[in-house]
Amino acid sequence: MYLFLGIMIFLLGLCVGSFINMALWRVGNNKSLLKEKRSYCDFCKKKLKWYDNVPVLSFLIYKGKSRCCGKKLSPSYPIVEILTGIIFVLNFYYSTTYLLLFLTFIILGLLVFEAAFDFKYMTLPDLTAFLLIGLALLRWLVLGTPKSFLVSALISGLFILLLHKIKIRGHEAMGDGDILLAVFMGLFLGFPNIVVAFYIAFVMGAIVGGFLILKKIVGRLTPIPFGPFLILGTVVAFWWGEKIIRILEIRF
Repeated sequence: MYLFLGIMIFLLGLCVGSFINMALWRVGNNKSLLKEKRSYCDFCKKKLKWYDNVPVLSFLIYKGKSRCCGKKLSPSYPIVEILTGIIFVLNFYYSTTYLLLFLTFIILGLLVFEAAFDFKYMTLPDLTAFLLIGLALLRWLVLGTPKSFLVSALISGLFILLLHKIKIRGHEAMGDGDILLAVFMGLFLGFPNIVVAFYIAFVMGAIVGGFLILKKIVGRLTPIPFGPFLILGTVVAFWWGEKIIRILEIRF
């Protein structure tokens, strides 16, 4: 039964990932999510059929190309869909109540959108960040979480704000959207999980950034979006933060 539900949740995640891909393009190009009901080809602008939008399968069947004009599609489409599916399955197995399951599905979907948007457009939409903060507060009320989560949110926001003021060779180390994201992280994770999230974000950011520079994929002054690393740290700390802390306590 659990296996069947897991498969269904994965398929739901694929569909949500497909919607996220559509939202990424429309929001990034200042298009309405509601007015334009039908999706259309990024290149030739022809309206797509339903079978052009089957998550992952359409990409594989058409060999990563648009059916309309044959132009090559970005591999980010199936990556976002599969990633969302996996995250949804993990959330299903880790959630304790249906209300929290539903709330966390929405939060995780928005986080995938934020990470992909920052990666693609080098900015984090304020509206999505405010939605995340609102949902984290709602989850906080449902759980009856201690007020320390509010303190954690304040400290997280101030920490990123401080980094935002730091400039490296004339470039800001952090963007405005990172501050709002940090406030959400504090509300969502609380202490000490927020510390785990920041640690993972900075370590992974340094490793990936260093690798890209060494391979000369980017230059030393090329800006790299930090939002995806903050979100990676958030997701890992949300599910495994306490286990990571216990392992570190045993070792040290």
